[in-house]
Amino acid sequence: MQRFVERYYNPLLLVLVAIAFFSRLYRIHIPERYMFDEVYHAVTAQLIAKNDPRAYEWTAQSDQPNTAIDWLHPPGAKLFQAGSVLLFGETSFAWRISSVVFGTLVVLTVGWLTQALFANKALSLFATLFAVCDGLLLVQSRIAMNDIHVTFFILQTLLWYWLYREKKVVKYFIVAIVMAGCAVASKWSGLFVFGVITIVELAQWQKDQTIHLLQKISLLLLLPLGIYLASYSQMWLQGKSLTHFIQLHKQIWAYQTTLTATHPYQSTPLQWFLNIRPVWVSVEYGSETRADIYAFGNPALFFWGMFAILFSAVSVVQLRKKISPAFIFLFLAYIIVWTPWFLSPRVMFFYHYTPAVPLLCILLAYWLVKINKKSLTITISISIILASIVWFPHWTQLPVSNKFADDIYFYFTTWK
Repeated sequence: MQRFVERYYNPLLLVLVAIAFFSRLYRIHIPERYMFDEVYHAVTAQLIAKNDPRAYEWTAQSDQPNTAIDWLHPPGAKLFQAGSVLLFGETSFAWRISSVVFGTLVVLTVGWLTQALFANKALSLFATLFAVCDGLLLVQSRIAMNDIHVTFFILQTLLWYWLYREKKVVKYFIVAIVMAGCAVASKWSGLFVFGVITIVELAQWQKDQTIHLLQKISLLLLLPLGIYLASYSQMWLQGKSLTHFIQLHKQIWAYQTTLTATHPYQSTPLQWFLNIRPVWVSVEYGSETRADIYAFGNPALFFWGMFAILFSAVSVVQLRKKISPAFIFLFLAYIIVWTPWFLSPRVMFFYHYTPAVPLLCILLAYWLVKINKKSLTITISISIILASIVWFPHWTQLPVSNKFADDIYFYFTTWK
């Protein structure tokens, strides 16, 4: 088996990526209307495509009924969505295809990052397979929102930064910082990845390297700031001033820190970890059927992944000196992109967990390879694959009978 994996690693990885792409592309135009937060993101992407200045005005109103303009998030992800609108028109396919592409690249990056960390092709393929099978990653790759975009840039940051730590090639560090800047330009939660880099740099710091450390910190601050400002280039070209930019960000900060509104599908970071509060994205009712889209993790993946996280936490605490730096780096990244949400003052949703899921996939794959029990590996892998097949209609709005949905998809009341 090892020889087979070594010989056919690249074709097998590409097969998994192709499956990811087609599962994300399949019926991507369904529903042919806005669903969930597309009433903000897709609407604003269309304004950007038209060079409409309202995309950057917190007081502006949308012309489309029951929609609003998304000035709350930086425009990075919406620029890609706007580019798709320019290419394919104002259609559901157009405003979602960017997420399809980035969602597929997330899966590919999982494979690359795993291989870079552990130099184990079987581990890389398992992690990629698990990412292909997850429902939260799938749904966020099929909706015009910014979460899958920021997830891609976070993973790319981790990949290039680790390559820099291993190979000491400065250009890798620069690429990592560029990717981190793109993450923040897509969503403010991209800032979390800076925490990973900062902690690792400080942990490796020695007194005789102070000047070098300060140089890297300066680059870490200035280059992403430049990228962030550049993401607003359209706004600058429209003639808006620095004063407008500052006021816009005051409005964003005020909204993020003072919002008291609630939502029936809001959830907590602990509920994300336990996979017990999905987000209901869309539904079409038939006489005896229903066709839903729920942003919901693969239940088998999250169940086994829960043990992987617990094993990881125990290992870091008890065996800190005996485990690899790559594993510590991976677990640190998972913790940092997830746990800061516990401090968030505003309403939160399951999709905020999206950047942590690829890291969960890698951690689960790591433990399967490390434990090296063939029967356990087969059991866990098959359970994840079968769960992805069973839940695929629930993630892509394929009709199922009401009884099947109630008995399977809504087995627990918190899943509904």
